[in-house]
Amino acid sequence: MPKGIDCAQRLSARTAGAIKAEGFDFAGRYLVPAVGTLKEKALTRAEAKAITDAGLKLLTVWETTADRVKGGASAGAADGRRALACAAEIEMPSEGILYFAVDYDAPKTDFPAIEAYFRAARAHTGGYEVGVYGPYRVIEYLAEREVCQGYWQCVGWSGGQVSGYRDVYQAQWNKIVAGVPVDINDCPDMARAGIWDYLPEEVSEVRYNRFSELPDWAQPTIQMLLDRKALVGSGGGVDDDGYPTDLDLSLDMLRLLVIEDRAGVFEA
Repeated sequence: MPKGIDCAQRLSARTAGAIKAEGFDFAGRYLVPAVGTLKEKALTRAEAKAITDAGLKLLTVWETTADRVKGGASAGAADGRRALACAAEIEMPSEGILYFAVDYDAPKTDFPAIEAYFRAARAHTGGYEVGVYGPYRVIEYLAEREVCQGYWQCVGWSGGQVSGYRDVYQAQWNKIVAGVPVDINDCPDMARAGIWDYLPEEVSEVRYNRFSELPDWAQPTIQMLLDRKALVGSGGGVDDDGYPTDLDLSLDMLRLLVIEDRAGVFEA
């Protein structure tokens, strides 16, 4: 079974290579803004490349504070937008899942707010699917309601119970691998869990020329820009519905436009 580590320490090419040599298949890191107290634990584009070059895949999680999810829908919407911006910054491919952390012993009274957080986050993550990192009871609650698309269970606060819904299982805490403090995870199916390779060359090659080719999550924004004549094709060609046939938009361009739209940049 594939196994991986997760850590709060930035990995160099050397340490990533040493972790790979220890028999690990992926590395879990924090997808957060590289500012303030988060700077040292934030995954950067250069680090993502170094990790992939070492032969490891990537698993990412958003966590600013352990119990941020108690903020409910408003917190989830804000974090969804911020996570999407971070994903665009490091050129995370669309098959990756954006995990958000429930990193405390959440009582059942918090579960409705947690559910609202994740539903709101998913509405603001563009084309990315959303996953939860958390203890057994949280995993079970959200999975039974089909709230998330990925489930990463931590051993903490799980009382020795292992969820049948788990895609990743953080089975051991506070270990040292290649000189790095890490937690150790098992994952039966890395593709299902949204564990990804850093391949920006492949991402940048994707181009969308016709409206019908656009991902569903981008269509409302592009429709609005087309209606306002703020976006036109590069050569003037149109299809039978009057849409340009030469939009020439990359995935990164779509993400940026959607982020700006959701942030209110295009409000009249």
